Amino acid sequence: MASTIHVAGPAIIKIASANLALTELGYTINGAEIREEIFMENVPGDESGGDAGPPIDVQYFGEIHHVRIEMSKWTTATLASLLAKMDSGTAGVVNTVGTLMGQGTKSFRLLIHSTSEPRNYLIAFLRGQVETNKGTKFSRMVLDFECHANATSGGTIYNTTTT
Repeated sequence: MASTIHVAGPAIIKIASANLALTELGYTINGAEIREEIFMENVPGDESGGDAGPPIDVQYFGEIHHVRIEMSKWTTATLASLLAKMDSGTAGVVNTVGTLMGQGTKSFRLLIHSTSEPRNYLIAFLRGQVETNKGTKFSRMVLDFECHANATSGGTIYNTTTT
């Protein structure tokens, strides 16, 4: 099969909390950056020298995905709900320390709705820095999400559902 150029199309970001409908957050600047982090560990064995030698196998422990988006156009009300850092929080108010984000209803659904290659993350939350600028120049909003597998859906991290 021949190699082809891939263009996913404009990336509209949508979020949903708990079992609510998707709400448009905004458009990215130059798309969404996605980094897939895989967790593995070497398995040592005496036939290869134990801990000092090469592994006899590598064990897989799962993965998480990091999504970084930069926007210049967004919906203020949707952003405010997201900046609460968790579902049912309040923007500008530090939430309860120790809250479990993924096992409760504190995470969000994150949809990167592009024309040809959508990604629908089932469990996502803001993790890392939230960056913005205030002044006479147009504002940019930079958001970093961490996305986890949904244990109740067979370990799915993302699918291509857009509704």
